[in-house]
Amino acid sequence: MASPDLTQELTCPICLEIFTHPVSLECGHHFCSSCICQSWQKVPGDVSCPQCRQVFTQRNVRPARTLSSIVEKFTVLKVKVTQPQEEFYCQEHEEKLKLFCEVEQRAICVDCWSSEHQTHKDLHIKEAVHIYKNKLETSLETLQKQMDLSLHSKRERENGIFHMKAGVDRLRNEINSEFEKMHKFLFEKEELMKAELERKSNKIFEEMENILTKTMEEISSLEAAIRDLKSRLEVQLAPEFLKDIQELLMRSQMEFHKPGTVSTQLPVAIAGEPVKYIKVWREMRAVISPAPASLTLDPETANNRLIISQDLTSVRDGNEEQDLPDHPGRFDKYVYVLSSQSFTSGRHYWEVGLGNKPYWVVGVCRESVNRKGEITRSPENGFWVIAWLSGGKSLKIPDVISQRKVKPRKLGIYLDYEGGQVSFYDAEDMSHLYTFTDTFIEKLYPIFNPCNNNSGDNPEPLTLLSGKSSGRRFRRSEF
Repeated sequence: MASPDLTQELTCPICLEIFTHPVSLECGHHFCSSCICQSWQKVPGDVSCPQCRQVFTQRNVRPARTLSSIVEKFTVLKVKVTQPQEEFYCQEHEEKLKLFCEVEQRAICVDCWSSEHQTHKDLHIKEAVHIYKNKLETSLETLQKQMDLSLHSKRERENGIFHMKAGVDRLRNEINSEFEKMHKFLFEKEELMKAELERKSNKIFEEMENILTKTMEEISSLEAAIRDLKSRLEVQLAPEFLKDIQELLMRSQMEFHKPGTVSTQLPVAIAGEPVKYIKVWREMRAVISPAPASLTLDPETANNRLIISQDLTSVRDGNEEQDLPDHPGRFDKYVYVLSSQSFTSGRHYWEVGLGNKPYWVVGVCRESVNRKGEITRSPENGFWVIAWLSGGKSLKIPDVISQRKVKPRKLGIYLDYEGGQVSFYDAEDMSHLYTFTDTFIEKLYPIFNPCNNNSGDNPEPLTLLSGKSSGRRFRRSEF
């Protein structure tokens, strides 16, 4: 008999019958062609999947050929298995059908066998039923397995689509959030700068207007004096001409008080405003997440061959071992050192200066990694690192640097703890180098290995670049 589960999987969710000419929607669900057409027939504009309610702007359906083939085979098998035997007697001899001829693939009676089938391979009809029933059951079982595989694959694809959409939605929301913060920050800075410009310029305009007003007043006084003098000069009679002459002369002794030179250039206080854009750009880094972190090295974890700078931001191989305390956290065989900072959540970014070093190892590691004796640098052992090494492949370290035409001089490392990612970038142009994907369940530390300088060709240090000076496009997160 047909499996109830298989029958259910091959049933149209609309008509609740076995699929007829099944079609697939963009969301991955299946329906009879006529059922989905009737369902959408009276719906104007956008339509949706009757099962998951996903909305479609286009009414695109695709024939589900694989499913149609499975339905066809399933239907045939179901009919053969369940169909009752209609003919129990031979129509020619009216004898009971007791045999099955494998040559002609039909049931026969004893008379048929005697007259025509003695040379054929014949079976007792019950034996034939048993044999062919087993064959059908085997075929059905095979088809059931194929159907299970198909349905499993279908569910995987649907889950993949669901998770991809969820990831896209999460990233879209993150982009919206980050840009909203930047837009808000820039808008507020813009308004402050324009308000400051108005305040400073208005003060200067007020001073210039006052000078202009005084000048206009002096011009008015000069014009009045000139009019009086011209008028007196036109008088012909001597007594009238000389009337109050001394007072007139006193009033005509006016002197224009020329104001200081007025510059037509904007004062430095205003013209220098564009320089503030640099300050705004620097301040904006505090809005973006994550900002480049300022890391320092932890001397208590450093191999005793390593030389660490006084400011704890650079490390190199000293070529010989130093007499240092055997701290439990110190790497004793390989020249590794950890940062003083660790991470248990959030997103973080930091940069490492590589210079022209021919050998180095950089990345993150679990707090519980083995620090004594032999180390296998792989994610399985708690190391998510990349390197520039000869023979790096044998160390299970991704060989991503040798594939590049130009070797990076500055490395950017991005850690998304909850997202389970450690990504590496050429920090000069932020081109992607490699990404590890894993699940983090314990404290993680940035880890650095400047490699030994036994041959004298690797003297340069690894340098931790300050977040304040690196100028990368991320926001500071808490450690």
